[in-house]
Amino acid sequence: MIPRNDDWPVCSGDYVLGNSGSPVAVLIIGRGVVEVPSHLFNVKGILKTENIGLEKVIANIVSNPIIRVLVLCGREEFGHFPGDAIRALKSNGVDEHHRIIGTRSAIPFLCDLPMEAVERFREQVELIDLLDTSQVREMTEYDPMYEFDQGSRERLLSVLTELASQPHPSFPAEPLVVRVKAITGEGGRIARELHLASDEFISPMLRLPSDGLNTGMGLVLVSEEFGTVLEPLQGLVLSVPSTRLALHMRTYLMGV
Repeated sequence: MIPRNDDWPVCSGDYVLGNSGSPVAVLIIGRGVVEVPSHLFNVKGILKTENIGLEKVIANIVSNPIIRVLVLCGREEFGHFPGDAIRALKSNGVDEHHRIIGTRSAIPFLCDLPMEAVERFREQVELIDLLDTSQVREMTEYDPMYEFDQGSRERLLSVLTELASQPHPSFPAEPLVVRVKAITGEGGRIARELHLASDEFISPMLRLPSDGLNTGMGLVLVSEEFGTVLEPLQGLVLSVPSTRLALHMRTYLMGV
């Protein structure tokens, strides 16, 4: 059994820790809230994005061989579709550009994870999908938290109780620890930097004449170590959590 200490989870995030001997991780899509007995899970957290957020989930799981089951629940989110990204990742993996294959998510790039970690995740955990797809809606920055309805909570509790009665041997390998600046940073700061960068990517489209807007001009890397890039249309140096993700995000937002 891996003892609970300051070394795990390796990435910060919106989660609570439960029973360190449990093989189960509960992942709530969106901003759902549900209370279940803590002895039934190892970690319970939320996921809002299909890129850095998902990378954090993967990094935490592969660094703990005890976790063998990932229970997906909550409500899918329009645009990001992180639940769909996880399903597609388990089924299809990623391509040579680290893009999750076959998902409808907007920017499904796992740019800062080594392929070894992605494949380890796919092999290590069984996915149990309890996601409510009937209430897909657009997520905004100020969306309120929501409580699981009684039926959804009872369904989750039933699955967790059944899993607790089953043997799940630890994954037969040492913890795979990924320590990359882009995913080990504080989640709130990462989100703020991505929001600011996306605003800067979009602003030229709102104020430059169409014949002067060359969306083919790519970002210029200033420093990968310090996470800085040059936005060429405005001559701005931006701080981003992941320079590779920033490139994909700009391409998506500008419709290249």
